[in-house]
Amino acid sequence: MKISGFSFVRNGEKLYYPTVEAIKSILPICDEFVIAVGKGDEDDHSRELIAAINDPKLRIIDTVWEEKHCHRGMINSYQTDIAMKACTGDWLFYVQADEVVHEKYLPVIKARCEELLQDTVVEGLLFNYKHFLG
Repeated sequence: MKISGFSFVRNGEKLYYPTVEAIKSILPICDEFVIAVGKGDEDDHSRELIAAINDPKLRIIDTVWEEKHCHRGMINSYQTDIAMKACTGDWLFYVQADEVVHEKYLPVIKARCEELLQDTVVEGLLFNYKHFLG
């Protein structure tokens, strides 16, 4: 069984997204992690911060956000698809740049993926989550 994590980000550092923490939160159970990193503003260092994770499972895809995809939030979908299509796992775990998974759930997630790997009826797993604001 192979688990691929994936995400996207642009100007994550400037926007205070915990992108590195998001990646690191799921990386222990991933066989690969693919992230589409959009060319951001010159004073944003998101790509460098992600690359500094320095894990061989991490693969960065450099992207440019095209104006034609930026209407009505479509760029998020487009960038997500870039990363998702580069994944090679049996399971794909999507974590957004402002999300983290608590480490206590990683063994549960991995065990459930192993358990359901051959079940062709299952299309995904649902998770309870908490939002923090402020």
